[in-house]
Amino acid sequence: MKGIVITDKGLEETALKEIVEKIKSKGKIEETVVKFEIKKEEELCKLAYTCQSLRRVLLLFKEFKVEKKLEKNIALIKKINLKKYSSEKVSVECERYGEHSFNSVDFARETSKILDDKGFKVLRKENDLIFYVYIYNNKGYFCLDFSGRDLSKRNYRIFTKPGSLKGTLGFGLVKMSGYKVGEIIVDPYCESGVIPIETALFASKKPVNFYKKEFAFKKINKNYEKIFEKEDKKTKKKVKDIYALDKTLKNITDSKKNAKIAGVDKNINFSKAEIEWLDTKFEKESVDKIVTKLPSESKKLSQKVIGKIYQEMFYQAEFVLKKKGVMVICTMKNGLLKQLSDKKNFEIVDEKKMFSGQQEYFITIFKKVYK
Repeated sequence: MKGIVITDKGLEETALKEIVEKIKSKGKIEETVVKFEIKKEEELCKLAYTCQSLRRVLLLFKEFKVEKKLEKNIALIKKINLKKYSSEKVSVECERYGEHSFNSVDFARETSKILDDKGFKVLRKENDLIFYVYIYNNKGYFCLDFSGRDLSKRNYRIFTKPGSLKGTLGFGLVKMSGYKVGEIIVDPYCESGVIPIETALFASKKPVNFYKKEFAFKKINKNYEKIFEKEDKKTKKKVKDIYALDKTLKNITDSKKNAKIAGVDKNINFSKAEIEWLDTKFEKESVDKIVTKLPSESKKLSQKVIGKIYQEMFYQAEFVLKKKGVMVICTMKNGLLKQLSDKKNFEIVDEKKMFSGQQEYFITIFKKVYK
């Protein structure tokens, strides 16, 4: 059997690492997708319930090259053997990206007709199974949905501001830093607290969906619900050395509220502090990781203002980071950031592009340089 997960563009490597950690299955990365072998369907349930970098978890029936004409694509789906899933109540969803002569509604409608011909009762609601078609440019995947919803939407993201990171992206930044449980990790510009919250969920092994146990796999097989109790027992109550700082009291207050909703507020140290105060909060060379999202120059923020923020960030990081410490910075533009890093004792270890929906972000990873 094969499973696939859908993730935001740029998060494929993070998703693959989670799959390896959770179910020890090697996978293959494609753009926005990771394919992998599974021994049993319960492994997909575990991924859907606990993984922090995924949008959808699916059982793969058929992978196909997307043809220009809708009829040719539907003909391929018609050949898929679905006798094992004999439920009468089903629904069809289609997610499509790219330029095609048809839209998602067209594809879902024609697929529904095929299932109707096979004896399934196709309904929009009150379904037992969700057949999911994912089309990304010239690749298509016909699957059974084990998640039943967009897993990138976090229940704790209540008190946010425009531009706040999605939980999946926040988690991706943490994983890119190489963070290990027990290390000191700091977000000095935490805004709504997404990065510290995702770190705390990961460190405590608390399932990201602990408070939202609604999944499509519960209808596939009621016995799959056992995964909840099994994974919940792994949660650690005591986690330390996760720090959330911000210059505004409102952001700290909002971050605390979000963390409480996520059930990890006791595991994060919150503090109202300017970036300039980092060297008063932490001893010299005491911090393992700095992971944060910084503002970029815009109509509201001049290059001069942003330049000062970046310069101060490098100055403070040089003092508080350990010799092998790592700093991961997420920005909407990173030209000025790279330019200023050349003048400081930092070098770029890696640079990536990641997407939150259609919004592009630049992820720049730094380490200290000793001359």
